[in-house]
This record gives sequence, C-alpha cells and structure tokens, in this order.
Amino acid sequence: MTTVTIDAIHDTVRERYVVISNCVVNLSPDKPRVFAEVFRVLKPGGRLAISDIVARTDLPEVIRRDLALYAGCIAGAALVSEVEAMLEASGFIQIRVTPQNPQDASRSFIRDWGAESAIADYVVSAMIEAVKPPTDTAVAG
Repeated sequence: MTTVTIDAIHDTVRERYVVISNCVVNLSPDKPRVFAEVFRVLKPGGRLAISDIVARTDLPEVIRRDLALYAGCIAGAALVSEVEAMLEASGFIQIRVTPQNPQDASRSFIRDWGAESAIADYVVSAMIEAVKPPTDTAVAG
C-alpha cells in the first residue's frame, strides 16, 4: 500500500478536481509545501476547500510550544494573511480565507481545547478556499 503524506503527495496520485481537508494542514510544519503539493495534484480549474484553525493575531510562545495544542491544530495555526500569501505563492487564484464569527460555537469549543483560558482570543475556525487557474499559468514549488 502506498502511503500519502500531506506534504508529499506521491506522483502515483492522479490529478483531482477537489482537495478537501478538515483541520490537518496545521499539523504540518511546512504549510507552503502542503499548498504547493495540493496545487500540483489539482486539475486546472480544480478547487481546494479546507476547514481549519487560523490565527487572529500572533500566537504567544506558550501556545506555540504546547504539544497538545499542536496536535489539536491550534499551535500550528498561521495568520490569515500568511495563509493567503502561501496560497498565492503556490499559484492559486480566487483565494478566500473566511474566519467564522468569533462569537459562534467554535469559540466555545476552542476555548475548551487548552488550559490557556484566552486561547479563543488568538485563533478562530475558518473556511479556506482557492482555485487552480484553468490553465497552468503559475509555477508552484
């Protein structure tokens, strides 16, 4: 059986119309490579649709170094502007990073994920969407 990791999708995987993910990208220490790999395996016009945690502001070191929060996709969260820049650098267009309303239900369960009581002040659940251009006009890598 072939093992596929999020940051190194093997060439045996054929091009896809859509790549979806639910709180997995933040587990990778090399997010630009993840997005470049997704771009590579998508067919022209293909879509990326991710639900993940994004940082609303810079995360304090106490959060970044917490392994439980890293495993919970919080400590690895990138700022919205950083996610947008990584997607653009990979060649994506129609990039949308839509943080959920910070007052919605995600705030309460995020708050319960860590001992750091103010954790929900730093991160929020978001929908991350992007499209590979209809023709390969950008070079990912």
